[in-house]
Amino acid sequence: MEDLKTIGTFPYFHNFTASSNTTQITIPKGCRKVSIGSEDKKLYYCRNGATDGGSLPSNYSFVPKDNMVTISMGRGRNIDYNLYVCSSSGSATVSIVLQEE
Repeated sequence: MEDLKTIGTFPYFHNFTASSNTTQITIPKGCRKVSIGSEDKKLYYCRNGATDGGSLPSNYSFVPKDNMVTISMGRGRNIDYNLYVCSSSGSATVSIVLQEE
């Protein structure tokens, strides 16, 4: 698990190593956009049906190698401040940028 919920200064840059199992990323409440990518491998990212350390669920999206995708976290009371990321194979260095807006 990558617990970033206490981050209060944006933009914030974070790197970690992900495996082919899902890694939970907890996003701070002030964050409105999250960019995710890897120079190493294609990544999968998801939310619904995922658990930390689990298998990739059937509903996901992907980021090609050497690319980043920006996800808008939305606004309101029904926001889930967790995202899940895993590598397409083996391990990959994941880069995250948290943005206020």
